[in-house]
Amino acid sequence: MRIALFGATGKAGGAILRQCHAAGHELRVLARHPGAIGDADGGVTTTAGDVRELSAVSRVINGTDAVVSAIGGTTAANLAVLDQGTAAILTAMSQHGIRRIIVIQGFHLPWPGDPGNLGQHAMNAVLRMWKPQLHPDTHRMASRLRASELDWTLIRMPRLISGPADNHYRTGSLALGPWSKVTTGQVAHFTLRCLAAGEYVRGAPMIAASSRSRGDALQPPLFEVSPLSKNPSLETKE
Repeated sequence: MRIALFGATGKAGGAILRQCHAAGHELRVLARHPGAIGDADGGVTTTAGDVRELSAVSRVINGTDAVVSAIGGTTAANLAVLDQGTAAILTAMSQHGIRRIIVIQGFHLPWPGDPGNLGQHAMNAVLRMWKPQLHPDTHRMASRLRASELDWTLIRMPRLISGPADNHYRTGSLALGPWSKVTTGQVAHFTLRCLAAGEYVRGAPMIAASSRSRGDALQPPLFEVSPLSKNPSLETKE
């Protein structure tokens, strides 16, 4: 599979890059500082540019099968990078006839079917105070994604910690809070699973480590392209 990856220098994006590379997928990466990606060999092509620049995004996406976006970096000097970057990605996808996109973000984003538990509300309040620029940017991005007619999936995660890939994680509509966590490897594993199986098309599953998670490493699965399936239920899975 040829995958366009945005946000590869972040924790989640870096884990996705490593698992995709290990699984033999061809990666095309956009980065403001390509040197941070490391050696671009073995099927990884890096392009210098900003995700808000449509021409740069278009060069990376053209000819790929799917897109993964783990972009971040919303700051006072970068107020709308998520929303504007996602807008450029969706525009380029439409121009080149690419339909499948996975976006990684936080579980603070509300979605129909969420349990509406206190933990999610608390996380929203924390983000409003702790990262006042990030909160509105993520909500605008989510609204833009939901309005798209492309085959998108929004993966919503809690506190992200470094860790290997294992399959001891839950997905679906979860009652998460500031105490919840997930490993970088688990997020990458689930991302590739959604790409391969066509899971959660136009859905926004949460992901979190299960109580059985011990950080036992798994070999990255050699996922292959398959037809997009119907949305599974958003009931909790393990």
